[in-house]
Amino acid sequence: MLAPVHLTTICLCAALLLYYSYLQITTLIVSRRFARLHGCKPAKADRHWDPILGLDFVISTILAVRGKYQLEDLQDRFNRIGHTFTSDVLGDKLIFTDEPKNAQAVLATQFPDFDIGELRRQATVKLLGHGIFNADGAYWEHSRALIRPNFVRKQVGDLRFMEHHVMTMISYLPSDGTPVNIQDFFFRMTMDTATEFLFGKSINSLRPDATAESKQFSWAFDYALGCIAQKMRFGKFHWLYHGRRYTEACKYIHDHVRPIIRHAVEYRQAKRYFDKDALMMKNYKKGARAANAEKTALSYSPSLEESKDGKLNEIANENDQEERYVFLYELAKQTASEQELRDQVINTLIAGRDTTASLMSSTLFVLSRRPDIWAKLRAEFAFLSGNPPTFEQIKELKYLRFVLNETLRLFPVVPIEAKFANKDTLLPRGGGVDGQNPVFVQKGQMVVWILYSMHRRTDLWGSDAAEFKPERWEGLLPGFNFLPFNGGPRICPGQQFALTEASYTIVRLCQQFSKIEVVPGQENRPWRESLNLTVSVTGGVNVRCWK
Repeated sequence: MLAPVHLTTICLCAALLLYYSYLQITTLIVSRRFARLHGCKPAKADRHWDPILGLDFVISTILAVRGKYQLEDLQDRFNRIGHTFTSDVLGDKLIFTDEPKNAQAVLATQFPDFDIGELRRQATVKLLGHGIFNADGAYWEHSRALIRPNFVRKQVGDLRFMEHHVMTMISYLPSDGTPVNIQDFFFRMTMDTATEFLFGKSINSLRPDATAESKQFSWAFDYALGCIAQKMRFGKFHWLYHGRRYTEACKYIHDHVRPIIRHAVEYRQAKRYFDKDALMMKNYKKGARAANAEKTALSYSPSLEESKDGKLNEIANENDQEERYVFLYELAKQTASEQELRDQVINTLIAGRDTTASLMSSTLFVLSRRPDIWAKLRAEFAFLSGNPPTFEQIKELKYLRFVLNETLRLFPVVPIEAKFANKDTLLPRGGGVDGQNPVFVQKGQMVVWILYSMHRRTDLWGSDAAEFKPERWEGLLPGFNFLPFNGGPRICPGQQFALTEASYTIVRLCQQFSKIEVVPGQENRPWRESLNLTVSVTGGVNVRCWK
Protein backbone atom coordinates (compact mmCIF):
# COMPACT_ATOMS: atom_id res chain seq x y z
CA MET A 1 0.00 0.00 0.00
CA LEU A 2 1.37 3.44 -0.97
CA ALA A 3 2.36 5.80 1.79
CA PRO A 4 0.23 9.00 2.00
CA VAL A 5 3.14 11.19 0.94
CA HIS A 6 3.73 9.09 -2.18
CA LEU A 7 0.03 9.10 -3.01
CA THR A 8 -0.07 12.88 -2.66
CA THR A 9 2.95 13.25 -4.97
CA ILE A 10 1.39 11.00 -7.60
CA CYS A 11 -1.92 12.89 -7.42
CA LEU A 12 -0.12 16.24 -7.71
CA CYS A 13 1.87 15.07 -10.77
CA ALA A 14 -1.29 13.71 -12.36
CA ALA A 15 -3.08 16.99 -11.74
CA LEU A 16 -0.23 18.97 -13.28
CA LEU A 17 -0.16 16.64 -16.29
CA LEU A 18 -3.90 17.01 -16.77
CA TYR A 19 -3.67 20.81 -16.46
CA TYR A 20 -0.81 20.92 -18.99
CA SER A 21 -2.81 18.72 -21.37
CA TYR A 22 -5.85 20.96 -20.90
CA LEU A 23 -3.81 24.04 -21.78
CA GLN A 24 -2.34 22.36 -24.85
CA ILE A 25 -5.73 21.20 -26.10
CA THR A 26 -7.46 24.54 -25.52
CA THR A 27 -4.54 26.38 -27.19
CA LEU A 28 -4.78 24.04 -30.17
CA ILE A 29 -8.53 24.61 -30.44
CA VAL A 30 -8.16 28.41 -30.28
CA SER A 31 -5.31 28.33 -32.81
CA ARG A 32 -7.25 26.21 -35.29
CA ARG A 33 -10.28 28.46 -34.94
CA PHE A 34 -8.10 31.53 -35.62
CA ALA A 35 -6.45 29.90 -38.64
CA ARG A 36 -9.79 28.79 -40.09
CA LEU A 37 -11.36 32.21 -39.54
CA HIS A 38 -8.55 33.97 -41.46
CA GLY A 39 -8.23 31.41 -44.26
CA CYS A 40 -4.78 30.25 -43.19
CA LYS A 41 -3.21 27.17 -44.70
CA PRO A 42 -0.02 25.38 -43.66
CA ALA A 43 3.26 26.41 -45.23
CA LYS A 44 5.41 23.78 -46.86
CA ALA A 45 7.64 21.92 -44.43
CA ASP A 46 11.34 21.24 -44.65
CA ARG A 47 11.89 17.46 -44.69
CA HIS A 48 13.76 15.99 -41.73
CA TRP A 49 15.09 12.57 -40.89
CA ASP A 50 14.69 13.75 -37.28
CA PRO A 51 11.14 15.18 -37.13
CA ILE A 52 11.28 15.76 -33.36
CA LEU A 53 14.37 17.90 -32.73
CA GLY A 54 15.38 18.60 -36.32
CA LEU A 55 18.97 17.63 -35.58
CA ASP A 56 19.67 17.22 -39.28
CA PHE A 57 18.88 20.93 -39.79
CA VAL A 58 21.10 21.84 -36.84
CA ILE A 59 24.00 19.73 -38.12
CA SER A 60 23.76 21.07 -41.67
CA THR A 61 23.62 24.63 -40.30
CA ILE A 62 26.73 24.04 -38.16
CA LEU A 63 28.57 22.69 -41.20
CA ALA A 64 27.43 25.65 -43.29
CA VAL A 65 28.54 28.15 -40.63
CA ARG A 66 31.96 26.52 -40.44
CA GLY A 67 32.22 26.42 -44.22
CA LYS A 68 31.11 30.08 -44.51
CA TYR A 69 28.16 29.28 -46.76
CA GLN A 70 25.16 29.48 -44.40
CA LEU A 71 23.50 32.19 -46.50
CA GLU A 72 23.82 30.14 -49.69
CA ASP A 73 22.49 27.10 -47.84
CA LEU A 74 19.37 29.01 -46.79
CA GLN A 75 18.90 30.36 -50.32
CA ASP A 76 19.09 26.79 -51.67
CA ARG A 77 16.36 25.73 -49.22
CA PHE A 78 14.07 28.49 -50.50
CA ASN A 79 14.74 27.46 -54.10
CA ARG A 80 14.00 23.84 -53.22
CA ILE A 81 11.00 24.23 -50.89
CA GLY A 82 9.39 27.61 -51.54
CA HIS A 83 9.56 31.22 -50.39
CA THR A 84 8.04 30.38 -47.00
CA PHE A 85 8.53 27.10 -45.15
CA THR A 86 8.60 25.67 -41.64
CA SER A 87 11.47 23.76 -40.12
CA ASP A 88 11.83 21.91 -36.80
CA VAL A 89 14.82 23.24 -34.87
CA LEU A 90 15.60 21.83 -31.41
CA GLY A 91 11.97 21.15 -30.67
CA ASP A 92 10.59 24.45 -32.05
CA LYS A 93 8.81 24.95 -35.36
CA LEU A 94 10.36 28.01 -37.01
CA ILE A 95 8.96 29.84 -40.02
CA PHE A 96 11.54 30.87 -42.63
CA THR A 97 10.59 33.33 -45.38
CA ASP A 98 12.10 35.53 -48.07
CA GLU A 99 8.72 36.96 -49.07
CA PRO A 100 8.59 40.81 -49.03
CA LYS A 101 4.94 40.91 -47.97
CA ASN A 102 5.75 38.78 -44.93
CA ALA A 103 8.67 41.05 -44.02
CA GLN A 104 6.36 44.03 -44.42
CA ALA A 105 3.81 42.43 -42.10
CA VAL A 106 6.37 41.74 -39.36
CA LEU A 107 8.09 45.12 -39.64
CA ALA A 108 5.20 47.46 -40.42
CA THR A 109 1.57 46.51 -41.03
CA GLN A 110 1.45 44.01 -38.11
CA PHE A 111 4.27 45.55 -36.11
CA PRO A 112 2.49 45.29 -32.70
CA ASP A 113 2.11 41.49 -33.17
CA PHE A 114 5.85 40.79 -33.09
CA ASP A 115 8.66 41.35 -30.57
CA ILE A 116 12.44 41.01 -30.54
CA GLY A 117 11.82 38.45 -27.80
CA GLU A 118 13.37 37.35 -24.55
CA LEU A 119 15.86 35.12 -26.37
CA ARG A 120 17.80 38.07 -27.83
CA ARG A 121 17.73 39.92 -24.51
CA GLN A 122 19.12 36.94 -22.60
CA ALA A 123 21.79 36.27 -25.24
CA THR A 124 23.00 39.89 -25.36
CA VAL A 125 22.34 41.37 -21.92
CA LYS A 126 25.85 40.76 -20.54
CA LEU A 127 27.39 43.09 -23.12
CA LEU A 128 24.52 45.34 -24.21
CA GLY A 129 22.49 45.64 -21.03
CA HIS A 130 19.10 47.05 -21.98
CA GLY A 131 19.23 49.28 -25.04
CA ILE A 132 17.62 49.90 -28.39
CA PHE A 133 19.07 46.73 -29.95
CA ASN A 134 17.40 44.27 -27.56
CA ALA A 135 14.39 46.19 -26.21
CA ASP A 136 10.67 45.87 -26.91
CA GLY A 137 7.57 47.87 -26.12
CA ALA A 138 7.69 51.01 -24.01
CA TYR A 139 11.42 50.76 -23.26
CA TRP A 140 12.26 50.40 -26.95
CA GLU A 141 10.17 53.52 -27.67
CA HIS A 142 12.02 55.32 -24.88
CA SER A 143 15.41 54.19 -26.26
CA ARG A 144 14.55 55.28 -29.76
CA ALA A 145 13.33 58.66 -28.51
CA LEU A 146 16.70 59.10 -26.77
CA ILE A 147 18.82 58.13 -29.76
CA ARG A 148 16.98 59.29 -32.86
CA PRO A 149 17.45 63.09 -32.38
CA ASN A 150 21.22 62.50 -32.44
CA PHE A 151 21.17 61.42 -36.09
CA VAL A 152 19.49 64.46 -37.61
CA ARG A 153 20.92 66.29 -40.63
CA LYS A 154 23.02 68.73 -38.57
CA GLN A 155 25.04 65.97 -36.93
CA VAL A 156 25.32 63.59 -39.90
CA GLY A 157 26.27 66.43 -42.24
CA ASP A 158 29.28 67.57 -40.18
CA LEU A 159 32.06 65.79 -42.08
CA ARG A 160 35.09 67.36 -40.41
CA PHE A 161 35.87 64.44 -38.11
CA MET A 162 35.26 61.97 -40.96
CA GLU A 163 37.84 63.79 -43.07
CA HIS A 164 40.42 63.43 -40.33
CA HIS A 165 39.96 59.68 -39.85
CA VAL A 166 39.50 58.81 -43.53
CA MET A 167 42.67 60.64 -44.53
CA THR A 168 44.52 59.10 -41.60
CA MET A 169 43.55 55.67 -42.89
CA ILE A 170 44.57 56.55 -46.44
CA SER A 171 47.95 57.79 -45.23
CA TYR A 172 48.66 54.33 -43.78
CA LEU A 173 47.59 52.42 -46.89
CA PRO A 174 50.57 51.43 -49.08
CA SER A 175 50.36 53.28 -52.41
CA ASP A 176 52.95 51.32 -54.39
CA GLY A 177 50.95 48.15 -55.05
CA THR A 178 51.97 46.33 -51.86
CA PRO A 179 49.16 43.89 -50.95
CA VAL A 180 47.02 44.97 -47.99
CA ASN A 181 43.83 43.74 -46.32
CA ILE A 182 41.75 46.90 -46.62
CA GLN A 183 38.86 45.37 -44.65
CA ASP A 184 41.00 45.48 -41.51
CA PHE A 185 41.61 49.21 -42.09
CA PHE A 186 37.87 49.81 -42.56
CA PHE A 187 36.96 48.16 -39.26
CA ARG A 188 39.62 50.14 -37.40
CA MET A 189 38.66 53.40 -39.08
CA THR A 190 34.95 53.02 -38.30
CA MET A 191 35.84 52.18 -34.70
CA ASP A 192 37.79 55.45 -34.55
CA THR A 193 35.02 57.54 -36.11
CA ALA A 194 32.31 55.86 -34.03
CA THR A 195 34.12 56.38 -30.73
CA GLU A 196 34.80 60.03 -31.54
CA PHE A 197 31.18 60.61 -32.58
CA LEU A 198 29.86 58.82 -29.49
CA PHE A 199 32.40 59.69 -26.80
CA GLY A 200 34.03 62.86 -28.08
CA LYS A 201 37.39 61.08 -28.13
CA SER A 202 38.62 58.46 -30.60
CA ILE A 203 40.51 55.37 -29.48
CA ASN A 204 42.81 55.94 -32.52
CA SER A 205 43.15 52.25 -33.36
CA LEU A 206 44.46 53.13 -36.85
CA ARG A 207 47.69 54.62 -35.58
CA PRO A 208 50.73 52.31 -35.77
CA ASP A 209 51.54 53.37 -32.22
CA ALA A 210 48.01 52.64 -30.96
CA THR A 211 48.00 52.14 -27.20
CA ALA A 212 47.63 48.73 -25.60
CA GLU A 213 44.32 49.94 -24.17
CA SER A 214 43.05 50.79 -27.66
CA LYS A 215 44.05 47.39 -29.05
CA GLN A 216 42.51 45.61 -26.07
CA PHE A 217 39.22 47.49 -26.47
CA SER A 218 39.00 46.57 -30.17
CA TRP A 219 39.79 42.92 -29.39
CA ALA A 220 37.25 42.77 -26.56
CA PHE A 221 34.57 44.31 -28.76
CA ASP A 222 35.13 41.86 -31.63
CA TYR A 223 35.36 38.86 -29.29
CA ALA A 224 32.18 39.75 -27.41
CA LEU A 225 30.19 40.23 -30.63
CA GLY A 226 31.38 36.86 -31.91
CA CYS A 227 30.24 35.20 -28.69
CA ILE A 228 26.82 36.86 -28.91
CA ALA A 229 26.39 35.59 -32.47
CA GLN A 230 27.19 32.06 -31.32
CA LYS A 231 24.79 32.31 -28.36
CA MET A 232 21.98 33.41 -30.68
CA ARG A 233 22.65 30.45 -32.97
CA PHE A 234 22.14 28.17 -29.96
CA GLY A 235 18.63 29.59 -29.59
CA LYS A 236 16.92 28.67 -26.33
CA PHE A 237 20.05 26.73 -25.36
CA HIS A 238 22.19 29.88 -25.51
CA TRP A 239 23.11 29.41 -21.85
CA LEU A 240 25.23 26.42 -22.90
CA TYR A 241 27.60 28.79 -24.70
CA HIS A 242 29.55 30.72 -22.11
CA GLY A 243 33.09 31.27 -21.09
CA ARG A 244 35.43 33.24 -18.89
CA ARG A 245 36.92 35.18 -21.82
CA TYR A 246 33.46 36.42 -22.88
CA THR A 247 32.81 37.68 -19.36
CA GLU A 248 36.23 39.33 -19.28
CA ALA A 249 35.67 40.99 -22.67
CA CYS A 250 32.32 42.45 -21.56
CA LYS A 251 33.84 43.66 -18.29
CA TYR A 252 36.74 45.32 -20.10
CA ILE A 253 34.38 47.21 -22.41
CA HIS A 254 32.22 48.36 -19.51
CA ASP A 255 35.25 49.41 -17.44
CA HIS A 256 36.65 51.36 -20.40
CA VAL A 257 33.37 53.19 -21.02
CA ARG A 258 32.50 53.89 -17.36
CA PRO A 259 34.82 56.90 -16.76
CA ILE A 260 33.80 58.40 -20.13
CA ILE A 261 30.14 58.12 -19.12
CA ARG A 262 30.82 59.65 -15.70
CA HIS A 263 32.70 62.54 -17.29
CA ALA A 264 29.77 63.20 -19.64
CA VAL A 265 27.33 63.35 -16.71
CA GLU A 266 29.66 65.72 -14.82
CA TYR A 267 30.12 67.85 -17.92
CA ARG A 268 26.39 68.15 -18.46
CA GLN A 269 25.78 69.01 -14.80
CA ALA A 270 28.56 71.60 -14.87
CA LYS A 271 27.28 73.06 -18.11
CA ARG A 272 23.81 73.32 -16.63
CA TYR A 273 25.11 75.13 -13.55
CA PHE A 274 27.28 77.39 -15.69
CA ASP A 275 24.38 78.30 -17.97
CA LYS A 276 22.17 79.11 -14.98
CA ASP A 277 24.84 81.35 -13.48
CA ALA A 278 25.20 83.06 -16.85
CA LEU A 279 21.44 83.58 -16.98
CA MET A 280 21.46 85.14 -13.53
CA MET A 281 24.27 87.46 -14.55
CA LYS A 282 22.31 88.45 -17.65
CA ASN A 283 19.30 89.29 -15.51
CA TYR A 284 21.51 91.27 -13.17
CA LYS A 285 22.85 93.35 -16.02
CA LYS A 286 19.32 94.07 -17.12
CA GLY A 287 18.71 95.80 -13.81
CA ALA A 288 17.94 93.07 -11.30
CA ARG A 289 19.00 93.95 -7.79
CA ALA A 290 22.51 92.68 -7.08
CA ALA A 291 21.62 91.04 -3.78
CA ASN A 292 18.66 89.12 -5.19
CA ALA A 293 20.61 88.09 -8.27
CA GLU A 294 23.45 86.74 -6.15
CA LYS A 295 21.04 84.92 -3.85
CA THR A 296 19.19 83.35 -6.79
CA ALA A 297 22.40 82.31 -8.51
CA LEU A 298 23.68 80.64 -5.35
CA SER A 299 20.41 78.74 -5.01
CA TYR A 300 21.09 77.16 -8.40
CA SER A 301 24.71 76.17 -7.94
CA PRO A 302 27.97 76.94 -6.20
CA SER A 303 29.73 79.87 -7.86
CA LEU A 304 32.35 78.89 -10.38
CA GLU A 305 35.03 80.57 -8.28
CA GLU A 306 34.08 78.51 -5.23
CA SER A 307 33.91 75.15 -7.04
CA LYS A 308 36.64 72.78 -5.91
CA ASP A 309 39.82 73.36 -7.93
CA GLY A 310 37.67 75.11 -10.53
CA LYS A 311 36.58 71.66 -11.79
CA LEU A 312 33.09 72.74 -12.82
CA ASN A 313 34.47 75.74 -14.62
CA GLU A 314 37.01 73.60 -16.43
CA ILE A 315 34.49 70.97 -17.49
CA ALA A 316 31.80 73.43 -18.48
CA ASN A 317 34.13 75.46 -20.67
CA GLU A 318 36.27 72.70 -22.17
CA ASN A 319 34.54 73.05 -25.53
CA ASP A 320 33.73 76.76 -25.46
CA GLN A 321 36.16 77.77 -28.22
CA GLU A 322 34.70 75.35 -30.75
CA GLU A 323 31.68 73.43 -29.56
CA ARG A 324 31.84 69.92 -31.00
CA TYR A 325 28.87 67.63 -31.26
CA VAL A 326 29.26 64.63 -28.96
CA PHE A 327 26.54 61.97 -28.99
CA LEU A 328 27.07 61.04 -25.34
CA TYR A 329 26.92 64.65 -24.11
CA GLU A 330 23.62 65.16 -25.95
CA LEU A 331 22.26 61.92 -24.52
CA ALA A 332 23.26 63.07 -21.03
CA LYS A 333 20.88 66.02 -21.43
CA GLN A 334 18.00 63.55 -21.23
CA THR A 335 19.17 61.11 -18.56
CA ALA A 336 21.77 61.12 -15.80
CA SER A 337 21.64 57.35 -15.32
CA GLU A 338 25.17 56.10 -15.97
CA GLN A 339 23.98 52.55 -16.63
CA GLU A 340 21.36 53.67 -19.15
CA LEU A 341 23.89 55.88 -20.92
CA ARG A 342 26.38 52.99 -21.02
CA ASP A 343 23.82 50.57 -22.46
CA GLN A 344 22.56 52.96 -25.14
CA VAL A 345 26.07 53.98 -26.23
CA ILE A 346 27.34 50.40 -26.54
CA ASN A 347 24.20 49.45 -28.50
CA THR A 348 24.83 52.37 -30.86
CA LEU A 349 28.53 51.56 -31.17
CA ILE A 350 27.70 48.19 -32.77
CA ALA A 351 25.69 49.86 -35.52
CA GLY A 352 28.12 52.76 -35.88
CA ARG A 353 31.13 50.57 -36.51
CA ASP A 354 30.14 47.20 -37.94
CA THR A 355 27.47 48.09 -40.48
CA THR A 356 29.59 50.78 -42.18
CA ALA A 357 32.76 48.68 -42.20
CA SER A 358 30.81 45.74 -43.64
CA LEU A 359 29.32 47.89 -46.41
CA MET A 360 32.67 49.37 -47.40
CA SER A 361 34.43 45.99 -47.32
CA SER A 362 31.95 44.34 -49.68
CA THR A 363 31.99 47.41 -51.94
CA LEU A 364 35.78 47.32 -52.28
CA PHE A 365 35.65 43.54 -52.77
CA VAL A 366 33.63 44.28 -55.92
CA LEU A 367 35.42 47.46 -57.03
CA SER A 368 38.84 45.79 -56.88
CA ARG A 369 37.52 43.30 -59.46
CA ARG A 370 35.56 45.79 -61.57
CA PRO A 371 37.84 48.51 -63.00
CA ASP A 372 34.94 49.65 -65.19
CA ILE A 373 32.91 50.68 -62.13
CA TRP A 374 35.98 52.25 -60.51
CA ALA A 375 36.52 54.39 -63.62
CA LYS A 376 32.88 55.54 -63.64
CA LEU A 377 33.09 56.55 -60.02
CA ARG A 378 36.31 58.53 -60.58
CA ALA A 379 34.64 60.29 -63.50
CA GLU A 380 31.63 61.19 -61.35
CA PHE A 381 33.90 62.68 -58.67
CA ALA A 382 36.08 64.64 -61.14
CA PHE A 383 34.16 67.90 -60.62
CA LEU A 384 35.45 68.01 -57.03
CA SER A 385 39.03 68.54 -58.32
CA GLY A 386 40.38 66.49 -55.44
CA ASN A 387 38.60 68.54 -52.76
CA PRO A 388 36.64 66.85 -49.96
CA PRO A 389 32.93 66.56 -50.80
CA THR A 390 30.29 68.33 -48.77
CA PHE A 391 27.23 66.55 -47.44
CA GLU A 392 25.09 68.19 -50.13
CA GLN A 393 27.50 67.08 -52.88
CA ILE A 394 27.48 63.48 -51.61
CA LYS A 395 23.69 63.42 -51.88
CA GLU A 396 24.00 64.36 -55.57
CA LEU A 397 26.41 61.51 -56.49
CA LYS A 398 23.89 59.30 -58.26
CA TYR A 399 26.17 56.55 -59.54
CA LEU A 400 27.85 56.18 -56.15
CA ARG A 401 24.41 55.73 -54.62
CA PHE A 402 23.66 53.03 -57.20
CA VAL A 403 26.90 51.22 -56.34
CA LEU A 404 26.16 51.24 -52.60
CA ASN A 405 22.57 50.11 -53.16
CA GLU A 406 23.76 47.23 -55.30
CA THR A 407 26.29 46.24 -52.62
CA LEU A 408 23.56 46.32 -49.95
CA ARG A 409 21.32 44.24 -52.18
CA LEU A 410 23.78 41.44 -52.87
CA PHE A 411 25.67 41.62 -49.56
CA PRO A 412 23.25 42.98 -46.91
CA VAL A 413 25.10 43.92 -43.74
CA VAL A 414 22.51 42.15 -41.56
CA PRO A 415 21.38 39.30 -43.83
CA ILE A 416 19.21 37.41 -41.30
CA GLU A 417 16.50 38.91 -39.08
CA ALA A 418 14.02 37.29 -36.71
CA LYS A 419 11.10 38.14 -34.43
CA PHE A 420 8.67 36.30 -32.18
CA ALA A 421 4.87 36.51 -32.31
CA ASN A 422 3.53 37.94 -29.04
CA LYS A 423 0.04 36.62 -29.83
CA ASP A 424 -1.66 34.38 -32.37
CA THR A 425 -1.31 36.12 -35.71
CA LEU A 426 -0.55 35.39 -39.38
CA LEU A 427 1.72 36.08 -42.31
CA PRO A 428 -0.05 37.13 -45.53
CA ARG A 429 1.85 34.76 -47.87
CA GLY A 430 3.26 31.24 -47.88
CA GLY A 431 0.30 28.97 -47.12
CA GLY A 432 -1.18 26.31 -49.37
CA VAL A 433 0.21 24.52 -52.38
CA ASP A 434 0.85 27.73 -54.35
CA GLY A 435 2.02 29.72 -51.30
CA GLN A 436 -0.60 32.43 -51.81
CA ASN A 437 -2.65 31.85 -48.65
CA PRO A 438 -1.96 33.33 -45.21
CA VAL A 439 0.15 31.29 -42.77
CA PHE A 440 -0.88 30.96 -39.13
CA VAL A 441 1.76 32.08 -36.61
CA GLN A 442 1.26 30.81 -33.08
CA LYS A 443 2.06 32.98 -30.07
CA GLY A 444 5.75 32.54 -29.21
CA GLN A 445 6.67 31.20 -32.66
CA MET A 446 9.78 32.62 -34.36
CA VAL A 447 9.63 34.10 -37.85
CA VAL A 448 12.99 34.34 -39.64
CA TRP A 449 13.33 36.35 -42.85
CA ILE A 450 16.44 36.06 -45.00
CA LEU A 451 17.41 39.26 -46.80
CA TYR A 452 20.27 37.57 -48.62
CA SER A 453 17.81 35.35 -50.46
CA MET A 454 15.07 37.96 -50.87
CA HIS A 455 17.52 40.43 -52.45
CA ARG A 456 18.55 37.79 -55.01
CA ARG A 457 15.15 36.50 -56.16
CA THR A 458 14.97 36.54 -59.96
CA ASP A 459 11.19 37.10 -59.91
CA LEU A 460 11.77 40.33 -57.95
CA TRP A 461 15.02 41.60 -59.50
CA GLY A 462 15.20 39.98 -62.94
CA SER A 463 17.12 37.11 -64.46
CA ASP A 464 20.40 38.94 -63.76
CA ALA A 465 19.66 39.20 -60.01
CA ALA A 466 22.95 37.50 -59.09
CA GLU A 467 25.00 40.04 -61.09
CA PHE A 468 26.47 43.23 -59.62
CA LYS A 469 24.81 45.80 -61.85
CA PRO A 470 24.55 49.35 -60.43
CA GLU A 471 22.68 50.57 -63.51
CA ARG A 472 19.60 48.57 -62.45
CA TRP A 473 18.87 51.30 -59.87
CA GLU A 474 18.18 53.93 -62.51
CA GLY A 475 14.53 54.85 -61.89
CA LEU A 476 14.06 51.93 -59.48
CA LEU A 477 11.96 52.59 -56.35
CA PRO A 478 12.13 49.46 -54.21
CA GLY A 479 9.76 48.67 -51.38
CA PHE A 480 9.92 45.89 -48.81
CA ASN A 481 11.87 43.75 -51.28
CA PHE A 482 14.93 45.85 -50.32
CA LEU A 483 15.58 46.13 -46.58
CA PRO A 484 19.28 46.77 -45.94
CA PHE A 485 18.51 48.86 -42.84
CA ASN A 486 15.31 47.13 -41.75
CA GLY A 487 11.96 48.87 -42.20
CA GLY A 488 8.88 50.15 -40.44
CA PRO A 489 9.12 51.69 -36.95
CA ARG A 490 12.38 49.82 -36.23
CA ILE A 491 14.21 51.14 -39.29
CA CYS A 492 17.83 51.87 -38.38
CA PRO A 493 18.08 55.48 -37.09
CA GLY A 494 21.76 55.62 -38.08
CA GLN A 495 21.41 54.58 -41.72
CA GLN A 496 22.18 58.07 -43.06
CA PHE A 497 25.29 58.20 -40.89
CA ALA A 498 26.47 54.84 -42.27
CA LEU A 499 25.74 55.76 -45.90
CA THR A 500 27.39 59.16 -45.53
CA GLU A 501 30.55 57.69 -44.02
CA ALA A 502 30.77 54.95 -46.65
CA SER A 503 30.17 57.45 -49.46
CA TYR A 504 32.73 59.90 -48.12
CA THR A 505 35.36 57.18 -47.74
CA ILE A 506 34.89 55.86 -51.27
CA VAL A 507 35.07 59.37 -52.73
CA ARG A 508 38.37 60.07 -50.95
CA LEU A 509 39.80 56.66 -51.95
CA CYS A 510 38.97 57.34 -55.60
CA GLN A 511 40.58 60.78 -55.37
CA GLN A 512 43.78 59.43 -53.79
CA PHE A 513 44.30 56.25 -55.81
CA SER A 514 44.22 55.82 -59.57
CA LYS A 515 43.23 52.20 -59.08
CA ILE A 516 42.63 49.64 -56.35
CA GLU A 517 42.84 46.14 -57.73
CA VAL A 518 42.55 42.64 -56.34
CA VAL A 519 45.74 40.85 -55.38
CA PRO A 520 46.84 38.60 -58.29
CA GLY A 521 45.68 35.02 -57.87
CA GLN A 522 42.52 35.98 -55.95
CA GLU A 523 40.50 37.28 -58.90
CA ASN A 524 38.19 34.25 -58.87
CA ARG A 525 37.90 33.93 -55.11
CA PRO A 526 34.15 34.16 -54.36
CA TRP A 527 32.63 36.38 -51.71
CA ARG A 528 32.15 34.28 -48.55
CA GLU A 529 30.44 35.48 -45.43
CA SER A 530 31.97 35.83 -42.00
CA LEU A 531 28.67 36.02 -40.15
CA ASN A 532 28.33 37.46 -36.65
CA LEU A 533 25.73 40.12 -35.81
CA THR A 534 26.75 41.70 -39.11
CA VAL A 535 28.51 40.15 -42.08
CA SER A 536 32.04 40.73 -43.32
CA VAL A 537 34.21 39.08 -45.99
CA THR A 538 35.91 35.85 -44.97
CA GLY A 539 39.65 36.10 -45.56
CA GLY A 540 39.49 39.87 -45.82
CA VAL A 541 39.56 42.14 -48.88
CA ASN A 542 43.12 41.86 -50.17
CA VAL A 543 43.98 44.59 -52.64
CA ARG A 544 46.80 46.62 -54.17
CA CYS A 545 46.51 50.43 -54.16
CA TRP A 546 48.22 52.73 -56.65
CA LYS A 547 48.75 56.42 -55.97
